[in-house]
Amino acid sequence: MADSIRQLAEHKLIILLLLKKMGIALSNSEICQFLLEKNYMDYFSVQQYLAELTDAGWLEKSREQNNTRYTLTDEGEEILTYFLNHISEDAKNEINTYVKENSKRIRAEYAVTANYFPEINDDFLVKCGLNDDDGNTLMEISVSVVSKQQALSICRNWRKNVSRIYGAILTTLVKDTEAEHISFKAKEENFPQGEKDPQA
Repeated sequence: MADSIRQLAEHKLIILLLLKKMGIALSNSEICQFLLEKNYMDYFSVQQYLAELTDAGWLEKSREQNNTRYTLTDEGEEILTYFLNHISEDAKNEINTYVKENSKRIRAEYAVTANYFPEINDDFLVKCGLNDDDGNTLMEISVSVVSKQQALSICRNWRKNVSRIYGAILTTLVKDTEAEHISFKAKEENFPQGEKDPQA
């Protein structure tokens, strides 16, 4: 009985450690992939532990389209720090290896976000984002559209063309249009209305 309780506690701590080491929100499927691949527990146990950890306030759950993601809370980090020695060295090493081999791929998948939400007036709010490797927001755009089809189209186009769109928006925003306007105005003053350019 004591062994099964100890194993249950270790399994929950393994989930907390995986999230801490990865340093970003992980989807339900990513967490399952690691735990099932390493034969720590079965799928139903993973779902039960995730629910219990969330109810305890040690994990925070959020939804993005069809994905449920989990992040470690401050309370969860405190618990992990306090009980870290209850995780076997083998499990710690396997987590470190998994994070090292998969962190870049997972971060790249999560770098681009595009979601839509129905509003009370039958419009849809579309939120598109781009994050760096550390999860910091590089750009976030919110757009209100009148149909779900438009919302889906924006999400699809953002994911497909994010590099080009990000570059175009950034270039437009930092472009020195004031200098161009001053230059144009100076030319107008040189050639007042009614007079022709002597070079023409």
